[in-house]
Amino acid sequence: MKKKAILHIVLLAALSAALLFITRSWWMSLGILMILLLIDALLKQYDGKRRYKWEMEQRKKREEANRENSEEDTAE
Repeated sequence: MKKKAILHIVLLAALSAALLFITRSWWMSLGILMILLLIDALLKQYDGKRRYKWEMEQRKKREEANRENSEEDTAE
């Protein structure tokens, strides 16, 4: 397992323990934790889409630069 994934699991476990301590209610803690997990998943999905879009833009720029370089080489 990656170190980042283990840290994420430990953080969620500590958060759920703190929620249980603060609310003193298993169901309320579970509800809050489920909402936080949903938000976490949505943020990961957004970040993945944003990174994919950025990578595609970078790839397109590199391909255009390579195409221009190859056209200059053939012209000479």
